[in-house]
Amino acid sequence: MLRNARRLKLERPVFVVGCGRSGTTALGGLLGHHRALAYLNEPRDIWANEPRTDVWSDEARWRGGRLELTADDLTPAAGDRIRRLLAAEVRKEGAARLVEKLPVNSFRIGYLDALCADCLVVHLVRDGHAVARSIAVRAKNGPWFGHDDYKWRLLAELARDRGLAAELDACTDDFARGLLEWRLAVTSARAAMARLPEERTVEVRYEQLVADPAATLDRLLAFIDVEQDPSLRDRAAAEITATPPRIPSADERRAAHAVAGDLLEALGYG
Repeated sequence: MLRNARRLKLERPVFVVGCGRSGTTALGGLLGHHRALAYLNEPRDIWANEPRTDVWSDEARWRGGRLELTADDLTPAAGDRIRRLLAAEVRKEGAARLVEKLPVNSFRIGYLDALCADCLVVHLVRDGHAVARSIAVRAKNGPWFGHDDYKWRLLAELARDRGLAAELDACTDDFARGLLEWRLAVTSARAAMARLPEERTVEVRYEQLVADPAATLDRLLAFIDVEQDPSLRDRAAAEITATPPRIPSADERRAAHAVAGDLLEALGYG
């Protein structure tokens, strides 16, 4: 597979980013139904060619797993191998372009840009209350914050570095921890996207996606620069459905105010 992939170029890949539980899986999967696009859902085995991308497994600590990766972290050997493996997946699917989704890449957009200087970034943003609520459920049922809380320790370290010690102290349960992850992921992605050419980035609201999936899909396909597909509009309308809105409880409102109140207000989720 690698010999064939060497003859390929990974041209204008599309990276879907956003805090986990923001709807990136649904959006990436929908785009992947376009005949020109091959979709990879969290291909951690490919990214593991850079061992520092691992923040989840029981091996993450000795691999030196890091939350943030920048252009300076890209090595020629790892970059070449990752590009070739991604290109091989595109070829295997008989597609022309790649759509890849890995939420933690919200913290690694500089690395993605160094890996593929013509990449496009789609940032999906969802109400932090809903994201944190979903994260809390996942954390209760599995190691959302990494083996032995390794990913959480990295998030906490990043929060301290960004002057969010008080917000970190308010994280007394998984809902609040989810809010802090949301805050850090959103602000990291937005800051990194601001350093890229405007024509290579787009931000989409999850609420916009569920309210009008067909129109949002049309906008994204135009951004990606592939032809419109009426069948995808029908699929979007059928697959992307709204869930009943839920008003935050008093405890959730208190946590939201303490951990991410300013960002929630700025994005209209206050």
